[in-house]
Amino acid sequence: MYRQIPFAAVTTPESTPPLSQAARHAGMPGLAAAVIIGFHALGCTVLAMLFPLMAARGAGLSSFSHVMFSVFTGLFAVGLGFVARGLWQGMSWPRTATAVWLVLLLPVGWAMAQAGSVWFGSLILGSAVLGIVAVAAEARSV
Repeated sequence: MYRQIPFAAVTTPESTPPLSQAARHAGMPGLAAAVIIGFHALGCTVLAMLFPLMAARGAGLSSFSHVMFSVFTGLFAVGLGFVARGLWQGMSWPRTATAVWLVLLLPVGWAMAQAGSVWFGSLILGSAVLGIVAVAAEARSV
């Protein structure tokens, strides 16, 4: 019924690519986008830690809401960390996630600037625009 196949070692040089071809790194625009997304991941991590602290201080929402906001923001931080790592390594899949994230941040930055937090709003808007330009430039360079 079952036939045993003897083990045979394959020694062709084409079986594994050379190390120089296997490891590819991003160009300068991709590295810039990776740094921007890395800082966004760091910001999400800080926010995820602040939500439970606000619940402990008796903020307006329930403690459960603060914990859920913390978990949700922490998941975003982890996801953005993976995206930043992928951009740093020169992979193509994180470009779409980066563009979507940064486009979604444009109205957030605008709303913050309109609400009186001009410094934070400008920081978010500036990083989003620079990130979008960097991702577009990296996609064109490939």
